[in-house]
Amino acid sequence: MGVVRYTFYSQALGEQTNIMAIVPTYEPWRHTEGCKKFYGNYEKKKTLYLLHGGSDDSTLYLRRTCIEEYAYERDLVVIFPEVRNSFYGNMVHGKNYFTYLTEELPKIVENLFPVSTKSEDRYVLGNSMGSHGSFKWALNRPDFFAAAVGMSGAGDLEELGFYDRMPDRVINSFGTLEEYRGSYNDFKYLYNKHLAEGTKMPRLYACCGTEDSFYPGAKKFAEDAKAKGVPILFEEGEGGHTWSFWDKWLPIMLDHMLKED
Repeated sequence: MGVVRYTFYSQALGEQTNIMAIVPTYEPWRHTEGCKKFYGNYEKKKTLYLLHGGSDDSTLYLRRTCIEEYAYERDLVVIFPEVRNSFYGNMVHGKNYFTYLTEELPKIVENLFPVSTKSEDRYVLGNSMGSHGSFKWALNRPDFFAAAVGMSGAGDLEELGFYDRMPDRVINSFGTLEEYRGSYNDFKYLYNKHLAEGTKMPRLYACCGTEDSFYPGAKKFAEDAKAKGVPILFEEGEGGHTWSFWDKWLPIMLDHMLKED
């Protein structure tokens, strides 16, 4: 796999930012057909957007998991954005990270890298804060992805306890609870709207460790959504809010996303 760090000016953010990317490349011990034939048969790849958690950056998945190996085995291009502690939103007190993520970044990625532009070939996955970003992107742009995964925290912010745990960070990103309700950040509002309008939603997957403090809220959200008809699967296992849990569940969630409809 090739590893790329790409730094560029973002118009949405008004500043320089960066992404990491891993791209399938020729490796002589794996591609016995030879370099010329490997690249001669090279096809546009499926893309996974991998969203980091709070206080992390674009390098953490590469440093703390085996994502490079998982991506090689599944022939994926993986894009790692960096959004600080924004919750992947257009912040009430901050920058327009949702506009950057959903409108600006895909155009850059699909012009720079050998990736498919078909919705059935795009996926998004995130952990912790990134799980919120993953579901938010998928539910606001239901025609963009085939599937989305939220690990350890995808759900309703009130049920997860975010307004009690970290009120300053949450209010900076989402505003008050009243402002959050009925907005593009409110997953219940979004999926109820799609159900009422008959909009096809991407497949949603979630997992959480049973020792994770977000477990009750994440499970409740998934069960409530599934009962209403949302295409969501929730799975649980032993573990907490840790990289060991996320690395264990990454390949499981990837295989769920990549399965045929």
